[in-house]
Amino acid sequence: MRVNILLVDDEPDVRKSLSNFLEKLGHTVFWAEDGVGGLKEFHERSINLLITDIRMPKMTGLELLRRIKTTERSPVDVIVITGHGDMDNAITALKYGAFDYLQKPINVQELAIAIERSMEYTALRNQYARLKNEFNERIESETRSIKGDVEQLRRVYLEEVGLDELCVYSDAMNQVVRQAEKYSSDRSIPVLIEGESGTGKELIARIIHHLAPKTPLMPFVAINCGAMTQDLFEAELFGHEPGAYTGATRSGRPGKLEAASGGTIFLDEIGEMPPHLQVKLLRVIEDKKLYRLGGLNEIPIDVRFICATNKKMQRAVSDKQFRLDLYYRISIGNIQIPSLRERRDDILPLAHRFISRAFLRKGKQFDHFTNEAERFLVHFPWPGNVRQLKNGMERLALMKTDGRINIEDLSFIQDLTFLNNSPTNKRLVLGHDDLDLPAEGLNLDDFNKSIIRRALEENKGNQTLTAKYLGISRRTLQGRLKKMGII
Repeated sequence: MRVNILLVDDEPDVRKSLSNFLEKLGHTVFWAEDGVGGLKEFHERSINLLITDIRMPKMTGLELLRRIKTTERSPVDVIVITGHGDMDNAITALKYGAFDYLQKPINVQELAIAIERSMEYTALRNQYARLKNEFNERIESETRSIKGDVEQLRRVYLEEVGLDELCVYSDAMNQVVRQAEKYSSDRSIPVLIEGESGTGKELIARIIHHLAPKTPLMPFVAINCGAMTQDLFEAELFGHEPGAYTGATRSGRPGKLEAASGGTIFLDEIGEMPPHLQVKLLRVIEDKKLYRLGGLNEIPIDVRFICATNKKMQRAVSDKQFRLDLYYRISIGNIQIPSLRERRDDILPLAHRFISRAFLRKGKQFDHFTNEAERFLVHFPWPGNVRQLKNGMERLALMKTDGRINIEDLSFIQDLTFLNNSPTNKRLVLGHDDLDLPAEGLNLDDFNKSIIRRALEENKGNQTLTAKYLGISRRTLQGRLKKMGII
C-alpha cells in the first residue's frame, strides 16, 4: 500500500538516506528541514504519515506534534525520531499522541515495521469509522421508524384519554399548555385552574395528569363539587363505613379520593364546596390521610390534587365563601385560562377543526365559511367559550346539506342582546360624547381593526382616502394593514 509520507529533519544526510529507503518501499516522500516548514507542507499536501525529528531550529518536533495532534486533532499518525538520552522527550511525544518513536541512528528495518503497523492501524481505524457510520445510520433509521410508531401510539392514546381535542393556535393558549407541562413533572404540587365555563379546564387538568412521568396510566378521577347535595358529596369524596348514615351501603364504600390513589383527583368547581368540607379537604391535602364517613381509622392516600373553578377565587375568599388557607394550599400551581373572546386568534382555526370533524362523522364534506360568516364568528362574544363553539359546529353539521356556511346559517348562535349590539348586524355611529359601550365588554384592539376594515370598505379599498378619513398618514395606515395581514 502506497502512502504519502512527510519527513521532517534538519540533517540533509538523514533526509536523503531515509527518503531513498522509503521511496524504495514504494511510498511518496515529501520533506522539510524544520517544524515550520513541516507544518506548511502538512497543510498543503495530503499526508498519510509524518516522521519527524525532535531537535530542530525554529520549531521543534514536539511542538509540531502538539500542533497536529492536540490543537488540530488530526488522525494522521506521527513517528518521532529521538537521539540518545532523549527518553524524556520520547515519553512527552507519546503523551502528545505520537504513534511510535525510534532512536538514532535509525534502524531501517524497525522503521519499515513501524510504518507497516501504522498502515494496518489506519486501515482498522478507517474500517471502524465506516462501520460506526453504518451503525449510526441504521440506528437513526430504526429510531425514525420507532418514533413514527410511538407517535401513532401517542395519537391513539391521546384519543383514548380525551386529549385529541387539544388545539393550540394562540400565544395565550401556548402559555397555558407550557404551564401545564411544567406542573406535570411534580405530583406534590396542587394546581388550581381558573377560567370561565367551557374554556377547557378539565382538558388542561388531563394534560397535567397524563404528561406526568409515572402516572399517565394511573386513575384520573373527576368530581363536580357543585353537582350533588352536601351529605352525598361528603360520602362520595371521602367514602363511608357500614351504617355511617341512612342509606349507606352495608359493606361501606371507598370514596373518590381512595379511588384516585396513585393518580389524580380533579375537583371541578371547587368554589362550590361546602365550608365544613373545605376544612376536611385541607387536612387531607396536608396529611395525605383521610377518615371515611363514620370511620375511626386513618387511610393513607397518594393523590395529586387538581382543582378548577369558574369563580373569582380571591373575591370568594374576601366574601368569606372560601377558606383562605385552603385557597393558598390548592393554588401553589395556578393556571389562568383566558376566555375565547380574549384569544380571538383561536376562533377560526377551532371552528374549522370542529366543523370539519363533525361533517366527516356525518359523511359530508365541509367546504368553507363565507367572509361574512367568518367575521361573525370572530366578533361574537362566545359566552359559552370553546364548548359553545364546538356545539355550534356540531349543529351545523347536522342541519346543513352542503358544505358552504354563510352568515344566515349562524343565526341560531345569536341571542337578542348580541343581535342588538353586534357590529355585524347594527351600524354603530361613533361620537365624542354619545358613544354607548356594549355591556359584555369591549376588545379595543379588535374594535380598532373593525373600524379600519369598515373605513377601507366604505372607501372601496382606496388607502389614501381611508387614511384621510381616519386622520392618519397613509404610511401609518399601511403599517396597520400589514400588521392585520390585509396587505
